[in-house]
Amino acid sequence: MAWYRITIRGTVQGVGFRPYIYRKASREGRKGQVKNKGSDVEIIIDDPAFLSRLTDLPPLAKIESSTIEETEMTQEPDGFSIQESEGAKGQAFIPPDISLCADCARELDDPSNRRHGHPFITCTDCGPRFTIIKGLPYDRKSTSMAGFALCERCRKEYNDPEDRRFHAETIACKDCGPRLSLRSHSRDATGKTDLETILKAVRALKSGETLSIKGVGGFHLCSTLSSVRKVRDILGRPDKPFAIMVRDLEMAAGLIRLDKKTEELLSSPERPIVVMEKKDPSSLKSVSELHTLGIMLPYTPLHHLLLKEIGEPLAMTSSNLPGEPVSLVEGLGNNILSHDREIVNRCDDSVIRMAGDIPIFLRRSRGYAPAPIRLPFRVPDTLALGAGQNIVICAAKGNDAFLSQYIGDAGKEAVFRFLEGTAESMIKMTGILPKIIACDLHPGYPTTAFAHRLAKRFDARVIQVQHHKAHVAAVAGEHGLSRYCGIALDGMGYGEDGSSWGGEVFLVDNGKTERIGSLEKRPQPGGDAAVMHPRQMLFGMLHHLPDHDLLEIFTQEEIRVQRKMIQEDYNTPYTSGTGRILDAASALLGLCTERTYEGRPAMLLEAFAREPYPLRPIITRKGEMKILMTSPLFSFLWENRKKDRSRLAGTVQRYLAEGLYSIARETGLPIVLSGGVAGNAAISSFLKGKGILLHTSLPPGDGCISFGQVICANR
Repeated sequence: MAWYRITIRGTVQGVGFRPYIYRKASREGRKGQVKNKGSDVEIIIDDPAFLSRLTDLPPLAKIESSTIEETEMTQEPDGFSIQESEGAKGQAFIPPDISLCADCARELDDPSNRRHGHPFITCTDCGPRFTIIKGLPYDRKSTSMAGFALCERCRKEYNDPEDRRFHAETIACKDCGPRLSLRSHSRDATGKTDLETILKAVRALKSGETLSIKGVGGFHLCSTLSSVRKVRDILGRPDKPFAIMVRDLEMAAGLIRLDKKTEELLSSPERPIVVMEKKDPSSLKSVSELHTLGIMLPYTPLHHLLLKEIGEPLAMTSSNLPGEPVSLVEGLGNNILSHDREIVNRCDDSVIRMAGDIPIFLRRSRGYAPAPIRLPFRVPDTLALGAGQNIVICAAKGNDAFLSQYIGDAGKEAVFRFLEGTAESMIKMTGILPKIIACDLHPGYPTTAFAHRLAKRFDARVIQVQHHKAHVAAVAGEHGLSRYCGIALDGMGYGEDGSSWGGEVFLVDNGKTERIGSLEKRPQPGGDAAVMHPRQMLFGMLHHLPDHDLLEIFTQEEIRVQRKMIQEDYNTPYTSGTGRILDAASALLGLCTERTYEGRPAMLLEAFAREPYPLRPIITRKGEMKILMTSPLFSFLWENRKKDRSRLAGTVQRYLAEGLYSIARETGLPIVLSGGVAGNAAISSFLKGKGILLHTSLPPGDGCISFGQVICANR
């Protein structure tokens, strides 16, 4: 009889795809087999039309491509079977971690179910994937569950084609799975059962103490909302907003302005943190000084049990010191709720900001990484390392770009080691042999030096890509554009002229990129110090004023020192960065004078802003470039500083958005927007209303840079 080999690529490992194929083929009376074969799933079957009937896929499965060809079978099988996986060859679609599914949640809460209260309940539709994978193909022996031998009942479920846990590689129960442990004030406080251990942890939280919890990708440090100050003291984070984990949507509705889109995101299998406007803007200042809150629902069984028992929201953040990677070892604080399942790949929570009805990624990590994003054209094996901060690595081959989890700031030694390890892991799991190593243009970034070391190892070519060109290429690549006008609203990036860029307009035509617009360059006294102290950037904006005016906000010594720095061109680079304009405005309006976390001055400006005053953008020409002048903006702010500050804050945002848009629209091409400032809801919503295209699957900040580098390096 005739046999047919169907090869399927996509999200088909770790999502119950082989059991689905087995059940479907068996119920149809088909003969053959299915197995993982490297990055693909291979089906050999006696019916060529079988592929066309794969329309009712498991919830998490996705077919990207498929082929079918005639083949032979040395021995005709009696029925249909699942065969042992073959070793990985070529790139693989690595499944992300998936939150607790509804079926497992019901079993978890059912006293009659044998997995009632089991903190590690999972099935083919949910549970850890990427964070426990050591190698491919995705089988139990290739994960950190390999050390937990299945008990007789779990093995029976694993081998039962009609069971939801058929070939569920993370399957476990109270008898054979991981176990919780609790250390309280350096002493073992583990209960006789997991539920007893959880209840002890809840008592510690209710007494006002902090708790460090081991999740799927690292440790969280949490507290009740009344004890947030203790978390801030431990981490040394006096102002940074924390996320809040709530038991359910009803609890979330008491804190934020819920809408249908937000509910869908919060309840999605990816379970990101969703940043939304507070129900009461003046509430919960101890958790977030902004007008927004980051909310997430429980995504592990342990979270579910903890929130059920405590019955109130928990402030939750990564249990690591500022600038360090998410912790894999026992977290900070006096109470540590841990378990004995190894975290192989650390992974921060994903964060999505709602700008009206527009979801904007602020961080793409757990639940999404390392799922591929489609490239607009085929590329050779390419590894892109991102910039210097908020790094995400991209490994690309063919039409697929696999983006790593969030890594962080490579200037920190621990983060750089994490970066090196992630690069090795991405190369191994995707199977690429890089021909091109892409990195930022900045000569001083650690990633630049790392790119050259990798290039020697792989005999690859290094291609350095200007920061903001990568930004706009990333968002254009998501939309499949090759001719477009790109606006980059960013803090800073090393420009091709050696200066600091950050408010730029590019005309791009099939790989040829021309910078056609920019913000006016302004002095930045003190260089990088002005980033941390926005008043220094403000002086750069107002230095033309006489001393007697400047004395209103600066001391005589500040005026003397900073004026001399500008006059003598000492440690005073000039910048066109949008972020620096927002920082200076925030300082002028008295909203923020110290940057205690990334983006704080601009975020406080956005939170404070209301309907703008009318102010026409002033655009001049410098050679072939158009320049949006920012000195008239600050003259307006200074002259009207006694008026409504919230309207002045809105004026800054609208002036920048309208000015750069007016430059871009003259090209007549589709316009795209990227850069860290594109996370500003007021600016993004205004420009979206003008028809500008935003990111859909990537953050507009530096988390998209590596994807853009792949596109630019291969154009």
